[in-house]
Amino acid sequence: MTVTLEIPEVKRVDVDPAVVSLFKSEHDYIALSVDLLVEVGSYVCIAGNIVPPSGETWTRHEAVLVGHLVRLYKLISALLDQTCQRRRETSFIFGRLAFECIVNTMFLIKNDRPEIIQSYVMRHEKRLRDGIRANIEARGGDAWPIEERMLASIEKSALKSSIDLDSINPPKNWAGKNLFQKAQGVGLDAAYLGAFGGPSHSVHGNWQDLLEYHLKADGDGFVLVFEWHQPRPQLLTTIAQLSLETLSEFFSKIIGPAGSEVSQRLPDVSERLQRLVGLHEEFLASRMKNAAEQSVAADRREDAAPAER
Repeated sequence: MTVTLEIPEVKRVDVDPAVVSLFKSEHDYIALSVDLLVEVGSYVCIAGNIVPPSGETWTRHEAVLVGHLVRLYKLISALLDQTCQRRRETSFIFGRLAFECIVNTMFLIKNDRPEIIQSYVMRHEKRLRDGIRANIEARGGDAWPIEERMLASIEKSALKSSIDLDSINPPKNWAGKNLFQKAQGVGLDAAYLGAFGGPSHSVHGNWQDLLEYHLKADGDGFVLVFEWHQPRPQLLTTIAQLSLETLSEFFSKIIGPAGSEVSQRLPDVSERLQRLVGLHEEFLASRMKNAAEQSVAADRREDAAPAER
């Protein structure tokens, strides 16, 4: 793939330990994490704006991969929006979607073969079309207006995609693998539990989600909680780091030498991200130590109180 790259300036976010050591609250770490994710998102946007080999449009095969980068850019934007509005509940949802997009992108890069792309396209629509047709046939050929509109929409999408729906024999999962198996295939299985499995609570709204964010134990019962929770910087730095790894694979394996200028900038961003993660961990450890010391001091004062009286 021969492409043309014009690299715009991207603001470099400084992570100075001397400055960060003065942070008094986690909100300061969130603010710096936001700035770093904005920087990473800028490089994702650059990747999604690469000029196609023809200078005009991408082939369907190429568009599946590059389209994922555009999706990732938009999900990062949504994650930043919810974080800046201090909404942890919904920031987790967008973080989970971003992780899924990252896994899919890296899997497509590693398995850049026509049959993999083919298994990705129009699978759901084929099943939906066949289900609608079966329902119509069961009613003796009487199609409802909504079914006619849905069928027309599916056929329109198939035409745009140059797909013959009758030629598709869709597997349960595209490429024959679920997301965890795809994560394993690209070395992200360890990150899966925290970045995808855990945030499933927020996506599906199960009991753990209600208990953590929307209810509060009160005696033998519960009261409702309508206030939003403060986001955490770990989600932002994780998505930022994984996005960088995705970009590194994209520019080196898909774009090739033309992407070297961008690729050379990414390790510096990664190093600053890891520096912030380490400083934040030190902050949390220090805060935990201070809380423990205060608890011990309070217990001692309470123990000494009867003797003083």
